[in-house]
Amino acid sequence: MNRIKEIFLKELRVEFRQKYTLGGIFLFSATVVFLIYKVFNTVTELEWSILLWIITMFSALNAIVKSFSQEKKGTYLYYYSLFDPIELIIGKLIYNTLFIFLLFAAILLFMSLFLGFPVKDTELFFGASFLGIFGLSTILTFISLISTSDQTGSTLMSVLSIPLILPIMLLLLKTTAVSLRLITDTSIDQDVLLLAAIDAIMLGTVIILFPSLWRS
Repeated sequence: MNRIKEIFLKELRVEFRQKYTLGGIFLFSATVVFLIYKVFNTVTELEWSILLWIITMFSALNAIVKSFSQEKKGTYLYYYSLFDPIELIIGKLIYNTLFIFLLFAAILLFMSLFLGFPVKDTELFFGASFLGIFGLSTILTFISLISTSDQTGSTLMSVLSIPLILPIMLLLLKTTAVSLRLITDTSIDQDVLLLAAIDAIMLGTVIILFPSLWRS
């Protein structure tokens, strides 16, 4: 746990050394929300839910693309001599999940200020949102590792990640629609469990495959 904590703190220090990148991601999110407000002035509840997750998805993609590419390979070779691969990936997953959740909270705050907050069932909304964000973080972190071996890493990451996160996005849109009372679905608990199951499968896949990818 101490090593995982050190990896998390290292990621935090690196992020604060690159404040322009951190600020740019949040500025991108705020600008998109403000432009939507100026263009449409008001949006329906269905449009609100769709825009929330589209903005979150692309903001998370921009944020996590640098997860493994922001440092030189020699630095990671040094990490290889210090940490177990599982410790490294868990530390990065915890950091990326927290970062995307803060990004989501900022987007939600901007949308609430400009476009209102139509959520009726906050427990379902935030519970499903956390599961979805963890799934996004797991997939994007793993794809970020794969894309670092290619010169067109950001393009490769977009191509690989969007099909993988599509099931999560569809479940998030459905649970958000139910939490906004746009639809009534008696099987919503099964959808939440399915979202948790996808997270568990992706986490298990990452833990199994990451050590061999890290060695290569």
